[in-house]
Amino acid sequence: MLRLLKYDWKRNANLSLGLLAVLVFLQIVIGVVGNTRNWEQSVIFVLSFMLYAMTGIILIILASKTYENNMKAYSRRLLPIRPLWTAVSSIVLFWLFSAVLGAIVFIHYWIYSQFVYPGSWWPHELAVADMLDGFKIIFIIGWSLTFLMMSILLSMTIGASVSLRGKAGTWVGILAFIVIQNVLSWVEHLLFGGYDTMLFRIGSIDYSNEAVNAEVMSTVPLLSIGPLLFEGAVIVLMLLVINYLMSKKVEI
Repeated sequence: MLRLLKYDWKRNANLSLGLLAVLVFLQIVIGVVGNTRNWEQSVIFVLSFMLYAMTGIILIILASKTYENNMKAYSRRLLPIRPLWTAVSSIVLFWLFSAVLGAIVFIHYWIYSQFVYPGSWWPHELAVADMLDGFKIIFIIGWSLTFLMMSILLSMTIGASVSLRGKAGTWVGILAFIVIQNVLSWVEHLLFGGYDTMLFRIGSIDYSNEAVNAEVMSTVPLLSIGPLLFEGAVIVLMLLVINYLMSKKVEI
């Protein structure tokens, strides 16, 4: 699997790092222009957040396209490894992309908290109860993105395994993704009634001096052992289904 990951990283390094370099450049432009021209901090925040969100979506697409290419590559089928490692390699590749993006976000925050707005979180004052809550938030985001990626990869595999060609297989994959998301959400709600699906909860908001102070706390129920075990079992099941479909159904 490490060889697969190494190959996937080399093949995508230029594009992904180039994308992140453009992101950094645009964030610098927004920060410098916005602060020198006295833009409202809410405007700068929204523009920066949109750039990060768009970059994250592109990285998801990039990892998904890498999996699609590997799934249909004849050379990959000749390797003495289980097909599921193709999916695992794409997931780990997405983790690497996300780690680099997360590092950029953290550095961005640190620069603003040290030099632009010392002692505060830009542009809001966002507080967590303690360091443990910070790690919980990171874990929740990583877990949610991993679950999303697994759903996407399984849907792509289902679309490629049906006896349809061209765009029909693509539509089958999209339909499979919608069904997977809704069915799993319904089952999880059925098993864990009252399960809070919000990543964050706003504790207090104070508008003063054109600034917004908010207390953001991680939602504790998200780390309940029941939902985590359920979603972990679903991820394992997804990998097994992917392994079966790629071995028996997906044609090169």
